[in-house]
Amino acid sequence: MNDAQFSFNRPYKPFGMNIKVPEIGEKTLQQAGSTLGNIAKAPVEPLFKFLEEGEPVFNGDINFQINKLFAESFTIGSAMRMEDEKMNGMPPSFDMHF
Repeated sequence: MNDAQFSFNRPYKPFGMNIKVPEIGEKTLQQAGSTLGNIAKAPVEPLFKFLEEGEPVFNGDINFQINKLFAESFTIGSAMRMEDEKMNGMPPSFDMHF
């Protein structure tokens, strides 16, 4: 069989001849502009996002945060050890030297 004749009762139309091109309207121009803008921003956007998220590291605030968290951790750990000693007594000490 010839492919041009076998068309399930539809007339044969070559590809591209039956496609209607819409008129370029305002919405199409807005979409094209936003697409081009996104294409232009895409390579540098991850860099700016990284710099924004890492800003405390670059301006020195991260050192303050680390010291603050260390102090909180020490205070909480100390309070937990004191309560543990109150509830369970002193921890056992083993002489490892024979």
